[in-house]
Amino acid sequence: MRSAWLVMLLMGCEAKHTDGAESIEMVSEGELTVLSYNVHGLPEAITGDDTSGRMLDIAPRLAAWDILGLQEDWDPSNHSNLIAQVDHETRLWFDEVLDDRFYGSGLSILARYPVVEQMQVHYSTCSGLTDGASDCLASKGFQVLRIDLGGPTVDVYNTHFEAGGGTEDNAARAVQVSEVLSALQEWSAGEAVVFTGDFNLRWSDPEDAPLLEQLADEGGLVDSCEAVDCEETDHIDRVFYRSGGNVEIDAISWSNRSGEFLDSNGIDLSDHPPISATLAWQLVE
Repeated sequence: MRSAWLVMLLMGCEAKHTDGAESIEMVSEGELTVLSYNVHGLPEAITGDDTSGRMLDIAPRLAAWDILGLQEDWDPSNHSNLIAQVDHETRLWFDEVLDDRFYGSGLSILARYPVVEQMQVHYSTCSGLTDGASDCLASKGFQVLRIDLGGPTVDVYNTHFEAGGGTEDNAARAVQVSEVLSALQEWSAGEAVVFTGDFNLRWSDPEDAPLLEQLADEGGLVDSCEAVDCEETDHIDRVFYRSGGNVEIDAISWSNRSGEFLDSNGIDLSDHPPISATLAWQLVE
């Protein structure tokens, strides 16, 4: 996707409105349980294991959360298996494949709330086809939807930034961060936000830390882990949030749910931990 199209999207030209969505009872406060999970859904030739079997094992465990942001959800059959046992009324899979790529974005959002409008954007850059982390095999980007909590709205984002630690990877990741920030500042101006993703950014990496600071400073984002003084601040999988408009959001809890996502032999169902947060929200004057 060319940057000009990205600008058009951020101006709302490609925003989709959901007509006829049923309104739900007006509420003024509540809690959101959120999960961010990279399901490691690459082909078996790459993962070296039974990818399809793992997706079937993951599926029944996803029903516990109000909002889920999934990454590496690449394959149509595996995607169908992942969502087969959830009751979330909103299921947004960003599966569009760019002309010069092999896979879609691998991103899915599940939510128990109706959609007001939505947008999905491919990043304008990547690094590595057969080298680095081979990110250019995928049509990476971000997805965002505005959900109705029963009167108030919240924008839900999900992304998977560039992987790899080389100079070109770092440069591509910086561009991707700037493109997400454009959406946060324009499309989501004045809106409260919940943001899940595999950010491939660590505070311990001197190349990454400035980008995390940029997301916090320019995007107004708060890391739910840091907000509750958790002890695992260096994960690349995160749940961010921000207050906005007349909706105030605060983190109540953060958790690494790896112990709940093990197979019958006690082996992790992904090479990433499932990261969970509980967020309290309320209307304010």
